Amino acid sequence: MQNRLAARRHRHLTAAVAVALAAACAGTLTTGVALATTGTTTAVSSGAAQESVAALLPGSSVIGNGPTGFLSVRWAAPSGGQSEYRWTRYKDGVTTLLPAGTYEGSAGSDVIVKKVDGTTHHLYDMATGAAPVVIDTTSVGATARLVRADGSTLVMEVPRAGGGSDVHLVGKAADGTLLNRKVSGVPATTSVRNYHPVAPGELIIRYWDATQSVLRALLVDVATATVTENRVLTDSIASPDVTASATHVVWGEYASDTTTALWLAKRGQEGATRVPVGSHATLALGVLGDDWVAYGDPRGFATARPNPLHALTVRSLTDGRTVKLLDLVHRVVPTGDGTLLVQGSTLAQGEGLYRLTVGADGEPAATLVASTGRPLVYTVTGVTIPATVDFSLAKNGVPLKVQGSGSSIGEVTLELTHTATGARATLGANTQGAVSLNWGGTFDDGTAVHNGDYTWRLTTVPHNGIGEKAELTGSFKVIGRPADHDFSNSTSPDLLFRSGGRLSVFDARQLLDNNMTDPLSEVVVGSGWDTYDRIVTPGNLGGTVHADLLGRDRDGVLWSYTGTGNPSVPFKTRTRVGGGWGIYNHLTAGLDVSGDGRRDLLAADKAGVLWLYKGTGSPTSPFRPRMKVGGGWGIYNKLTATGNVGGGPAGDLIARDKYGVDWLYLGKGDGTFAARTRISSNWGYYTDLIAVGDADRDGRSDLVVRHVTGGDTGSLLFYPGSGDWRNPFPKEERIDASRRFVRDGTLLF
Repeated sequence: MQNRLAARRHRHLTAAVAVALAAACAGTLTTGVALATTGTTTAVSSGAAQESVAALLPGSSVIGNGPTGFLSVRWAAPSGGQSEYRWTRYKDGVTTLLPAGTYEGSAGSDVIVKKVDGTTHHLYDMATGAAPVVIDTTSVGATARLVRADGSTLVMEVPRAGGGSDVHLVGKAADGTLLNRKVSGVPATTSVRNYHPVAPGELIIRYWDATQSVLRALLVDVATATVTENRVLTDSIASPDVTASATHVVWGEYASDTTTALWLAKRGQEGATRVPVGSHATLALGVLGDDWVAYGDPRGFATARPNPLHALTVRSLTDGRTVKLLDLVHRVVPTGDGTLLVQGSTLAQGEGLYRLTVGADGEPAATLVASTGRPLVYTVTGVTIPATVDFSLAKNGVPLKVQGSGSSIGEVTLELTHTATGARATLGANTQGAVSLNWGGTFDDGTAVHNGDYTWRLTTVPHNGIGEKAELTGSFKVIGRPADHDFSNSTSPDLLFRSGGRLSVFDARQLLDNNMTDPLSEVVVGSGWDTYDRIVTPGNLGGTVHADLLGRDRDGVLWSYTGTGNPSVPFKTRTRVGGGWGIYNHLTAGLDVSGDGRRDLLAADKAGVLWLYKGTGSPTSPFRPRMKVGGGWGIYNKLTATGNVGGGPAGDLIARDKYGVDWLYLGKGDGTFAARTRISSNWGYYTDLIAVGDADRDGRSDLVVRHVTGGDTGSLLFYPGSGDWRNPFPKEERIDASRRFVRDGTLLF
């Protein structure tokens, strides 16, 4: 039997798909005329034989079948739309898209039923294409509802006035008169039912017996409209399947101790045999021939727990021998002719509809009769990752797309690794098809990604454990203009913090993300920085595209540290700018006051005169001789160059007076400022005001402020910029208390 299955794995699968428009609902459904036909061939092994199989749309369910074909439905999405019903012929694979509506199929019959309205039903014989038989069930009762079809017979449930329901079998006699037969033997209180087709002319009704608190099964003979057997489904629950053959009744058990078992009972005899088959599974069931029962857990397509019961297994009713026929099962459909139709998948032939048969030698086998074209294991067919990614432009992230398909879910993981540092961003999803993984521009620890070379590795792992892991790799580059306050080459701002003599860099995106729980990522620049009594961050002074650093030592000498773009070593060795800078009480930089595109520095001396040092663009001699801006600046105890926060033509300045009132000076672009505007009166207790740049990626400059009351107490606040000079920082956002950055030390602007 295994050799026979192996041989079938080397056949070509030719899926001929024909979609035909049927006539109007009251007319003939024609399956012989197709408007469009397409053919696809999947090469499995060169030189192999070929086998023609029909097409089955992915996501469809087979809900009926007959000698010539089968009925399938692709259910409408919960968000709306219509379900699509199709009839597919076995002999040539021609598929008819049925007119809009709701249809019922049955086991072993080519007749399908369309529900036209509450009382009118059209029966179509898909084998002959004859005009429909119209059945009006008005006389059965206004509350009657169609619950199942058995060939040309409608199975209808009719509620009783005193509770419970009757079951009626409705059809048409040869002379066209209505046949309405009530099934005898249905208990009076039966109200909760599930209807299971078994074979043409036989039906199982499963119901809850409230008097004994057990599930029971009624076996109904359609020809005589009588219950032939009423059996307790021992240890069953509400969801397991139940089926029957000419000799046996079979149902499943999912016990409270997680044991899964089959129950096998002979028709017309008391008692049943319990056969444990595994655990943690509910079972779809069918009887194959006279001597085999087929079973498997239909949840294996989506579950994350591997289980042998996700396969379709047949068990001999004579000697207990088992044979696995499919690697994954989704739905078992009875046919009534001794065979079974099973929706499922094999690793060799993929997802589709398989027919289970018993050969002349008594051995079971599975043959693919319709294919969805999807492999069992999720398989990647393409990866779309840009050759370059610029997060200074992609404010909302970059979609990285994976194309693929599989009949079961694949765990897709995309690892993006910065070559220079090994920092990693991990994206992932569970999918059966295409998926877009949006990369927001951060690493796994929440820090902004660095510019530079990256490698990517895409791995797919079967969610249910069936099949092998797969891997693809590649490379790309992250580029972008470094931010004004960026010391890690990330196009996103950083914060500098000095505690004692140690200078550290902290990523602003991680710091400001209140959803992050990881420890703050700290890059230690080095020690000995307490030699400086002033440290300012002017942005890019020249020489590179990266942000630089200025430090004034206690002898009044100003030093320049050129940015490297290396996140681990952000600055080069210092360069002397010059002496005589000890005359200033305030130094601030990071703005273009003169409007020439270069970074300038502002200094206020002890007499209250504000001086402008225009940038030169030279890293060794970064400033021109000073220019007097004006006097009267001695009233301020804090000056912070903010960049352009007011929407004007140049960089702006915030000044705080001794009363705690903050004033905005709009740069005019000629080295001077407009008259001051009052922006706040309650910032007097803030220890630090940091012009961090655009931290929230909205295109406007922001502010970070810190209040230290001593030790590890205090607060850190974020003020997003509005771009409006009249109210540049209208609201505050408190950074999560568990992540407060309030240690003794200084945040450096």
